[in-house]
Amino acid sequence: MRKFTGMLCLALIGGAIGCSTTSPEVTQYEAALRQATSCEDVLDAVQQDAIAKVDLELESFINQEYYNRWGGPFEGDVALGGGFGGTGGSASPTADGDNGAEAPTGFSDTNRQVGDVDEADIVKVGDDGRKLFVIRGNGFYEFDSWPASQMSKVADLEIEGGAIEMFVEGDRAVVFSNAYGVEALDDGDLCQGYYGGGPEPALADIDGYYYCGRSFVKITIIDLSGETPEALREVYVDGWYTSSRRHDSIVRAVVQSSMQRPGTVPHLYDFVYNAESYPETREAEILLAQAWAVKAKEAIAATVLEDWVPVWGERVDGEIQEQPVQCADFYSPAPGLTNYGLTQIVGLDIESDSSTQITSILGQASQVYANGEAMVLTQPDWTFFERGVNSDRTAVHRFAVSFDQQRTPYQGSGFVQGIVNDQFSIDERDGIIRIATTRTTWADQNVGAVAPDIWVPPTTDNLVSTLRLDGNALELAGSTPPLAEGERIFSARFIGDLAYIVTFRQVDPLFAIDLGDPESPKVLGELKIPGFSDYMHPLGDGHLLTIGRDIDEVTQRDNGTALQIFDVSDPVNPSLAHKALVGEGYSEANHNHKAFNFYADKGLLAFPFVSYQGNFSSTLELWDVSATDGFSRRGAVDHSDLVLDDCGGVPYPVEEFYYQCGYQPQISRGVFISGDDQEFIYSISHGGVRVHDVDDLSTPVATATY
Repeated sequence: MRKFTGMLCLALIGGAIGCSTTSPEVTQYEAALRQATSCEDVLDAVQQDAIAKVDLELESFINQEYYNRWGGPFEGDVALGGGFGGTGGSASPTADGDNGAEAPTGFSDTNRQVGDVDEADIVKVGDDGRKLFVIRGNGFYEFDSWPASQMSKVADLEIEGGAIEMFVEGDRAVVFSNAYGVEALDDGDLCQGYYGGGPEPALADIDGYYYCGRSFVKITIIDLSGETPEALREVYVDGWYTSSRRHDSIVRAVVQSSMQRPGTVPHLYDFVYNAESYPETREAEILLAQAWAVKAKEAIAATVLEDWVPVWGERVDGEIQEQPVQCADFYSPAPGLTNYGLTQIVGLDIESDSSTQITSILGQASQVYANGEAMVLTQPDWTFFERGVNSDRTAVHRFAVSFDQQRTPYQGSGFVQGIVNDQFSIDERDGIIRIATTRTTWADQNVGAVAPDIWVPPTTDNLVSTLRLDGNALELAGSTPPLAEGERIFSARFIGDLAYIVTFRQVDPLFAIDLGDPESPKVLGELKIPGFSDYMHPLGDGHLLTIGRDIDEVTQRDNGTALQIFDVSDPVNPSLAHKALVGEGYSEANHNHKAFNFYADKGLLAFPFVSYQGNFSSTLELWDVSATDGFSRRGAVDHSDLVLDDCGGVPYPVEEFYYQCGYQPQISRGVFISGDDQEFIYSISHGGVRVHDVDDLSTPVATATY
């Protein structure tokens, strides 16, 4: 790979032409991303960002700590500070198949936010309902799922690393996994370790010791057309998996990379407190910190592009080959605006051998949203405190997507006040981005250079804002007034022109907000009840189905997982129509919507549940749900007899140690598949797959293990 040196910045301190050595003023900060024109341009952007972060860190060190290392207040105004660190529903069969049995009449699909945009998960049903695919550990497993009584595992494929999520489309599957120790791409250049220290060289040479190596997201495209699955393409991207979306055959994965600081750049605290002459006064500390800034900028100016950017590669003819950085699709915000790291949108067409397209954005993204036209990434602005601003904000970036091109071109950016809770707090409709945020505000005396006499705790409020694309800027079109002071957003859902927001502190306010006029969002109604909802799901017209926690309004005791149905047919007067307490325990569906499977055609809800009443138990709960009649529990499925043995041949007890080898597998998903006159629930755990008739949960129809 060609080395791009930092010649533009070599005269940082001497005053010659070069990169700016100071971070921009507050008024200069803009959310817009700048596209690089060359690899030299990428290096310049990365270096300027790193230099801006040095300035911010130095300023934080001087101004923002109220107690010194020995525990007492400093005599003056300055202080010690920071560090340089690194919709679910149903589907109909699309083919009759060829196994001689009549095809199922319907089946449930992955619960996703936007109907025609698929989201990856650990379980997928084939297009005609006859196949079920599961990833577990380092395995990809294929099951014949229909007829239900003949359900069995028919094939598997070993996946490199730990499988995370997957897509299945036609006769192709895409599996995302974590891979470590990819020698062809990992040259050990991160072994300088944390803050420039790290393990001893002898440890780094031990086989299997990857503390100082790279983590890769491996993307494996699998051919399902034959008798056994076969890997067609294997792509490795430096970083860790965040999220992904599928638009027909186009798959986009969002990968984060830490972009660790090169080892040649000194760390502030090492430089100050490991100096030859240990600083005995505050003035001496500041002088050393200022000297560190000079050295750090000189070191940054001497770096080359490959010191910073992540690597990626693809297996070609059996060998992993490193691929070049795609500099023309590299975007950067104002220097110092974002947290350390890099966000990469990796685009592939799973039905062709076309090249991999990577769009890179400097800084790490916190949330990902996508519909059929746009992908929206949010990046919290972590510089607000150093800039003397007393509330947080988030940069919002819009990219164009399509169903036939894997490239993800940038369109524009803007800011919203506050921080985004999750992907359901973002929506796009008719070109307007709608976004719900929680804003934290610190008292003025807590921000800036002077230590306050009395610490005033921060306050919170919540906003729903609208953004409209104007050129390459996402301009603020409108916003609600601050909502629910002292509380935080726990869940959100945008349905048509309405937004529903749940906040929580002691009670659960549900807000119904009219966004029909993007320039003037209006709160129509509010309902307050104890507890909170973690996830909201549309239930026909005018109702919301939620899962959350039941909290005693007086004692604040958590009574466990709760299901609720809200009547929002009159958004001015929302009401709680039905409620059911599941029990003391928790569900993955509380924090992962893909574990929440509502089979709307049959009014059936399945979700995994772990009870901590008495002995530990993991079950798949099955409930009837109706906007009119409320909830009725059918029962639960467990896999307690599918006990796993992870100890192999290790006997126990061994000397004074006792090894508990067997454990009950935890159920993670439920899938519905229907015939002409029967509905079946397929429960999936680490131990295997089990099928029950929904009318008889006591007797399995079939069981298959891995």
